Amino acid sequence: MPEQITAIEAAAAFERLAAFDHLILAVSGGPDSMALMLLVAQWRAGRAGGPVVSVASVDHALRPTSRHEAEMVAAAAGELGLPHVILTWTGLKPSVGVPAAAREARYRLLEQHARTLLGSRGERIAVATAHHRDDQVETFAMRLARGAGVDGLAGMPSERPLSEGSPIALVRPLLAFPKARLIATLAARGVDAVQDPTNIDLRFERARLRSHLAKLEAAGLSSKAIAASARRLGDARDALSYAEDVFVSSLGLSFGHEVFACLERQAFKSGPALLRQRVIERLVRRYGGDTPAAQLSEIEDLVARMQRDVSSTATLGGAMISTGPRFIRVWRELGRLTGLETRLFRGEARVWDGRFRLRFSLDTVSAGGIDFVTVRPLGERGYAMIAPRLVPGRRPPARAARAVPSFWAGEEFIAAPALAPFARLDAPRLDAEGMTALPLHAAEN
Repeated sequence: MPEQITAIEAAAAFERLAAFDHLILAVSGGPDSMALMLLVAQWRAGRAGGPVVSVASVDHALRPTSRHEAEMVAAAAGELGLPHVILTWTGLKPSVGVPAAAREARYRLLEQHARTLLGSRGERIAVATAHHRDDQVETFAMRLARGAGVDGLAGMPSERPLSEGSPIALVRPLLAFPKARLIATLAARGVDAVQDPTNIDLRFERARLRSHLAKLEAAGLSSKAIAASARRLGDARDALSYAEDVFVSSLGLSFGHEVFACLERQAFKSGPALLRQRVIERLVRRYGGDTPAAQLSEIEDLVARMQRDVSSTATLGGAMISTGPRFIRVWRELGRLTGLETRLFRGEARVWDGRFRLRFSLDTVSAGGIDFVTVRPLGERGYAMIAPRLVPGRRPPARAARAVPSFWAGEEFIAAPALAPFARLDAPRLDAEGMTALPLHAAEN
């Protein structure tokens, strides 16, 4: 029989949690998260100091019993002296892709709750989940089936931001333990847990894969060995990220006020293939806007062609990549923006194409009675109108300029703020008071 997790093992696993001011345990009522709650409560009770600990359960409202299960967790948390909150996923639920949608909703709700606990003193807050070694193995196998590279096969990290740029951390302190030991820990203490029927529903990929992993164990490919490989690939991913940063620093990379990116061709050619792929993948994702990300195989093929051909132009992932003898340039593909037109009312702000944050901040008087402006790609017609206002020799590639957002009142051009840095001083302005288009990625420069 598997052994329960000892207090000494738990203390070692939770040591990094002591650095946080508040720890929110994500507990569904299943055996994994119930074991997490039990072990953290025991660890915290034995410490003189440490984080404030609370519990949150997400009710996805996908099964009739889900509310009862969340309330069961609330009762168990109360017995341990831990405050508890139920976060409910409301609204319409998808008919396909349910696991992914539920996961996105779960993290979104947990982050919203965690942000309510942020004060003015810069507290460190973490959400702890009960991901364990078996989860690591299953994720590795699912990604392996898709032909993932180092980034995809790298193990789940023990700590990361809950979402990109978030001040809330996501921590996974139980990754070293197999699920069987979590179940044994509950059994030894006589604690009940609920069983989610979707975990054995073969309509879902993870459940199907889980049913076959036992055969791999029997063949000598242990979950412990797979988890170790995933962890080591995580170390390799971190090393690659460091090498990529060093490589990028040699490329003379500039971002042209987010209108286009430019880097030196010869320096790029001298780098290892994997680093070249990572740089191009990052730039395609940055300039591809709301277009779905390119596949790894597509990135590999493109970079191979760039290395082989003296000059070339390609489209991938919503971006255009122009390779010449001296420079490589990347910008948004205008053809992907067909129909991207939106009305922006006074006082309104919104994200446009995943690249710019638009704002129309004038009041009624200063706006000259205009209730709204139309924002659309500058396009060929708009570019022809404003091209004479740009400084010769400094203007961005015309095809890149045509893909920036522009403001219009009916058919009257008002502004193209992204091109203002390239404008002649003696020409009419390309920006306008109260109408802004701020690049979302500018902070990454």
